[in-house]
Amino acid sequence: MHGFRIFRMALRDSLPVLMGYTAMGFVAGVLLAAKGNVTLAPLWGFLSSALWVTGTMSIAGVPYIAERISAGAFALMTLAVNFRYAFYGFSMLGRWKNVSFLHKCYLILMLTDENYALEVASPIKDQKAHLKYCTVLSLLNHSYWIAGVTAGAITVSLLGMMVDPDAIRSWTNGMEFAMLALFLVIFTDQIREVFRHGS
Repeated sequence: MHGFRIFRMALRDSLPVLMGYTAMGFVAGVLLAAKGNVTLAPLWGFLSSALWVTGTMSIAGVPYIAERISAGAFALMTLAVNFRYAFYGFSMLGRWKNVSFLHKCYLILMLTDENYALEVASPIKDQKAHLKYCTVLSLLNHSYWIAGVTAGAITVSLLGMMVDPDAIRSWTNGMEFAMLALFLVIFTDQIREVFRHGS
């Protein structure tokens, strides 16, 4: 399968994820900058989203970042919350058996719920083409997440130059529920797709 065709397919499949990741990432970036008690929030937002792709912990972990809990405790909590991703990785190892170690680590790191669902549902039968599809899909979805988190952190940082930071913190109260609402929307859409294809 031609490389451009794979890219186009991955781009098309990733468009719903674009909507979700940029919206959820924006919320995570806003909360990090408003309540995370960090300096250079846009840099924090960029680095954390580039190295750490988990919507749950990006939003729920903000109070722990603000309280400066130890890195070990935070890593253990992240592992507990996101343990299900390990099973995603195990189920894909057979498809990626001839992939280099770093490439495989990246693909496993990017096995979010959305990526896993798209990669498993992909109709591509050729193993090499499927690997290219998974890689392109991972890069696209990762870039959406980075853009969302960084944009949210930049927005709050710019607002903080004009508005009292305490006011911004009060405005962001309740934004944590945005992730739950987004999850419900995506879950409902996936159920509808299953029934649509099944009928």
